[in-house]
Amino acid sequence: MKIFITGATGFVGKNLVDYYTRRGHNVYAFRRDQHLYECLQKFKPDAIVNSAAEIYDYEQMFEPNIVMVQTILEYAKTCDQWCRVVQIGSSSEYGPTDHATSEDTLLKPVDFYQATKGAATLLCQGWARLHNLPIWIVRPYSVYGPGERPHRLFPRLYRAFNCNEPMTLYQGHHDFIYIADFVRGIDSILQHWDLAPGEIVNFGSGMQTSNFDLYDIWINVTGNNEAPVARVAEMRKAFENNVWVCDTTKSSNLGFDCEYTLENGIRDFLIKADYK
Repeated sequence: MKIFITGATGFVGKNLVDYYTRRGHNVYAFRRDQHLYECLQKFKPDAIVNSAAEIYDYEQMFEPNIVMVQTILEYAKTCDQWCRVVQIGSSSEYGPTDHATSEDTLLKPVDFYQATKGAATLLCQGWARLHNLPIWIVRPYSVYGPGERPHRLFPRLYRAFNCNEPMTLYQGHHDFIYIADFVRGIDSILQHWDLAPGEIVNFGSGMQTSNFDLYDIWINVTGNNEAPVARVAEMRKAFENNVWVCDTTKSSNLGFDCEYTLENGIRDFLIKADYK
């Protein structure tokens, strides 16, 4: 299969490229300094996985988070072959909630990132249904694993427990899913030809873990109870709340379940990661 992957230099994108390359697929690893539509026309993919996104810089979000999506949709409509598209959305599109979020939970974004990702989802759904195209959206929850940017939670915990680097840990709540499981989830969507145009599928573990409970799990896995971690009993971001967990009903019905427990994911992370 010819698979076109955007965001190929990012955390999820790199793992997707590696997953499909190791399985013998013809993979095009797209970079932002290339011309998207021309690359699609030349490569003529059987499938596109859009993992490109800007998360942090509000002034730079519109182009990758919305305009790139529209370009991919235009290609999917006009290309000669039947091309499947998986848009990687975000569980943050739902905004703050007080319950496990399912695919039909109303979107209530409270910042520009959440809004742009939600807008991209709606574009994909409208385009897929209007033109009857195999365009689907996956919404990951808290994906972790080797290859994450150094400033993120798991790399910082790695350096605290392995390099004795001090860190501050704020309270928070997440539904953690290991990168290997999430990549399998994306692949499972590409294999489900019976999904309706514009279908959304959430991927998480279905279990919520607080940051402080996560810290205790790291102690149990590493056997190190002296890591220099200062815990702060408040949330860092104003819009965070005490609930962030995936309703996994739909993904389970499609035959997907996480293979990694949080403990096993941390063990694998410790073996493969290098943030020294």
